[in-house]
Order: sequence, then structure tokens, then C-alpha cells
Amino acid sequence: MNRSDLFMMALHNLWARKSRTAFNIFGIVVSCSMLLLVFAGTRGARDGLTNMFNNSDFAKKFTISPGRNLNAKPTSDRKKPAEPGKGIGKERMERISEKLNDAWEKRSYPRTLITLEKLEELRENPKIASILPISAKRVQLSIGEQKIAARVICISPETSGIDKRLVFGHRPQSHSSRGKIWIDEYRAWRLGYKTDQQLEDLIGTKVNLRFQKDTAKLSPRMKSFAALFGFRAISEAEQITDAFRKLFADLDQTSLSDLEKESLRAAASRLGLDSLPNDEDVSVNDERFIFREFEIAGIIKPEQRSVRSLFQMAMVNNGNDLLIDWRDYHAIDKATNSKRLHHYNVASVENTDDLKDAVEMVHESGLETRSALDILDKADEELGKVRLIIVAIALVILLIAAVGVMNTMIIAVMERTPEFGIMKAVGTTDSDIRSLMLIEAAFTGVLGAIVSLGVARLIDTAITRFARQFIEERIREEFDFRIFVYTFSDFLIIATIAIVICMLASLLPARRAAKLDPVVAMK
Repeated sequence: MNRSDLFMMALHNLWARKSRTAFNIFGIVVSCSMLLLVFAGTRGARDGLTNMFNNSDFAKKFTISPGRNLNAKPTSDRKKPAEPGKGIGKERMERISEKLNDAWEKRSYPRTLITLEKLEELRENPKIASILPISAKRVQLSIGEQKIAARVICISPETSGIDKRLVFGHRPQSHSSRGKIWIDEYRAWRLGYKTDQQLEDLIGTKVNLRFQKDTAKLSPRMKSFAALFGFRAISEAEQITDAFRKLFADLDQTSLSDLEKESLRAAASRLGLDSLPNDEDVSVNDERFIFREFEIAGIIKPEQRSVRSLFQMAMVNNGNDLLIDWRDYHAIDKATNSKRLHHYNVASVENTDDLKDAVEMVHESGLETRSALDILDKADEELGKVRLIIVAIALVILLIAAVGVMNTMIIAVMERTPEFGIMKAVGTTDSDIRSLMLIEAAFTGVLGAIVSLGVARLIDTAITRFARQFIEERIREEFDFRIFVYTFSDFLIIATIAIVICMLASLLPARRAAKLDPVVAMK
């Protein structure tokens, strides 16, 4: 018999036994649909996460902090630590070894500090668009007759994202943002500029900023005093110190007794809190301060919190009142405290494709980084675990389906024994009968793959409809990414698995059918 006859006979046999064919296909459809949804779902989750990062500023940013220069010559002759020892579990041994290596590196390699010179060196990296120190400078702002204390941070015109936050004014431009300042709408409201017209009139107004040079370090006694109130950072300790200075200076305005006032004044004297600087006596020529004039370029609102800015919260401080160009900030930093160290910085790249190269270059200079790459790698790892679990379940179902196909094929051989006897009596060879059984199995696999594709798309439509609504309610913005992403290779893999499983399940029944004695079979 030629191949076309075998194909037609196989199709006729499957159609003649529709119920049995449907039973064989059912198990194939369940497992293959599950596999297809797993492939498409995990890919959709990965693509959705990647697109969400790529469409946000966060994906183009990474943090830079001091690290250990492992390329430098070790400063210690200590040998690298040996293994923790025997009798320790593998996972625990890995954790302890990691801690030992970290401690050894800290003792053996010099720490790379981030000075102003180091920031300038990093900015020369062609892959890096900007580097912004995450720190705020205390400043006195003068506008008209008003003088207020505020805090100022720096921005980069290329990566600021201020255009989404503007209430009035214009966004920073690289060629024109020097000497400009952006003020938070709440700070402007506290200053008395409350109506929309008043805010709009502020644009173009000149303001003066006063920065203090080389802030004196607090004494250990003052640090301990601030720590009693839970303030350990230098900036926080300075704030609580200033607050107590003002409090002790106004003791005469309180209802305390003279004895209580004298006791507090004595305590203030021992702590060095009995002197209060007089801002009214500060002149423009005072060498303790530097003065800069800025023009108000815009009024801004706080960063809108959404999923796309969720991971960016660690990099953005919405509580700061004033924003200036990083070049102005850098010049002021150099003038006020040229030896200052920057422990936490955020770098930006123009294109997310440059992120990996930029991070590697920073690592080579002995600094540590954190970026979206870490999150994506972790997401890939977790999605891979989920995929393996569900694929394992689908394969178990597929194995059960294969056993079902083999059982039904064996029963079919027993029922079709007279048919096979007649075929062999008229000259059909053993290989033709084996081929007929395998072709029927292959067609069963193809039908199962096609039906599983349709079932997967129906499930996809139902899940997408409800999941999209659920996600949009949670993230409070439009979710325009596909939850299931299919590729042509997925269909080929599913079809191949279904065909191979069905053919393997038919090998034993096909061999049994081919070995039938025609005389016995026709009885």
C-alpha cells in the first residue's frame, strides 16, 4: 500500500470511531492547553514587567554607592578564608562562605569613596547621561521681604521627568536650566501664593538662596544628645540641635519658674546650645555663607505614585521644596564643602539598552550599583520556578493521557483483529500496518494540538478580560500590555509534543497488530 492510501485509511478509521478519537484527544487537549498557557503567560508576565520598566524613568536609572575596588592591590596579607568546615549543610555553607568572603574583601581591599572628583570622572562615561547625588542642602530662601528655611536638591534636564509634574512654568532644558529653580506648589502655598494667578505670576521672579559653608561637625556629646530622640543622621541631628537652641533662647517666654529656667540654661551651656545665630546680622559679604540668585522657572506638584514609580520611591524624595540644575548644585557643593563624600547617587542612561554596559563600567571602578536589572533577574528566576511547577503538572497529565491513548489503541487492535487479518491476507505487509497505526496516532496528536490551541485562546480571552480590569483597579492606571504572549515556536513545540506522545503510546499496539497471524485473525 502506498502512503496516500494509508493516510486516507487512517482518517477514515478516526472518523468511523469518533467517540474513541474524542476520548484520546481529551487528555492531549487538557495538557497541551495548560502547557501553551504556561509558555504564553510567563512570557507575557516577563514582557509586561520589562515594558513597564522601559516606559518608566526607573528603568533608565541605577544607584551608585561606595564599594570595594577589587582591581586594586590588597592592603592586607590575609589569606582568603577557607571553607567553613565539615558537617554543615550545603545552603548554610554557601551563606557562611559568602559572609566570610565579604568580610575578607572589606579588610583586604581599599574602599572606593565617591568624592566630587569621582563624580566628575563617572560623568565622563559616554553611556551615562547624568549622575545626581541623593542629598539635600539646607538653604535660606529670600523672596521679597520673606526669608524662609528650605531644602534644595538637584535634577538633570534630560532625566528629570518634571514635564509630568508642572503646574505652571516650563520644563528644564539642558541649554537654559542653569540659574533656574522649580518650587513645590505646597511650599509656594505656605509662602502665601495661593491662587492660580499668584502662582502663574511667580514665574520669572528672582529669588536669593543662602548656603552655609562647611557645616561644622557636631561634637560627640551633641550626637549622643540627638540620638536620644532617635536622630542619627547628621542632617537630622543638626535640625534637632537648631530646634533646641531656639527653644532655650525663648525660655523667658515660658511659664517655667526661675529655678527651672536656670537649670535648663545650665544644661544648654554644657551641651553648647546656649548660643543662637542671628540671621539678621548676616551680610552678603559674610564668609560663612555663599549667595546665589535664581529665577523661578516653574511650580511643580509631587510625583504621582503608581506601579511604574513604585520602585523609584527609594530614589525620589518628594518632600524637598526646591529643585535646581545639577551643574548649579555641583558648583555650590564645591564652594560650600569640596571634601564632601556622596554615599548615595542615582545615575541615568538615555536608553535602557545601555543600562547593562553602564552598570558594568561602574563596577569596574570599584563601586556598587543597584538597578532594574536586579529586579528583572529576580523576576525571571521566580517566573522560571512557576513555569517549571506548572509544566511538571502538565507533563504528568500528558503522561496520563499517553497511557489512555495506549489503552484505547490496544482495545482498538483487539476490536480490529479481523480487519487486520483480511488486510494481511490481501498482501498488506507488517510495516504497512505499523505505519497505519502510527499515522492514526500522529493525526490524533495533530487534532489534539489544534483543539488545544482553540481552548487556550478561549481561556486566554476569559482570563484577560477579568485580569486586566483587576490589575487596572490595583495600579490605578491603564494596563495596556498583553497578559499572554504567543509565538509560532510555542505552537510547533506543543504540536511536536502531542504527536510524539501519541506515536510513542501507539508503538506497542502497532507492533502487536503487525504480528497478528492472518489465519487466526480472520477466525
